[in-house]
Amino acid sequence: MITSLYAGIAALWFALLSVRVIALRGNPIFSFLAFRNLGDSTLNRAIRAHGNFAEYAPIILIMMYILEAQNASSDLLHAIGLLLISGRLMHGICFGFMESNRVLRVGGTALTLTALITSAASLLA
Repeated sequence: MITSLYAGIAALWFALLSVRVIALRGNPIFSFLAFRNLGDSTLNRAIRAHGNFAEYAPIILIMMYILEAQNASSDLLHAIGLLLISGRLMHGICFGFMESNRVLRVGGTALTLTALITSAASLLA
């Protein structure tokens, strides 16, 4: 299943975002991921990267699964999956690992919303 591929990749990225938050909260096991720690603002950004991923990725993956169950084309599913993963990587890197990067933030948001809207439109077609 195509959706399984993107769900697996998404889960690995979500795990890394989770461990980044744990590291910034001071867990010594994951201290190697606490780089560029500027205090509360860094932790808050990492928390939002994690939370934002949790808010968008599941609904898109669910819609992909439904589309796949309805025999949507593999090209469509790969396009949605690539938009999702690319968008969430860009946004997550911007918020979770950097102080700020407008290109990654806006680009990541745009790609994610494109995946969301494309999935929704495909389900409604």
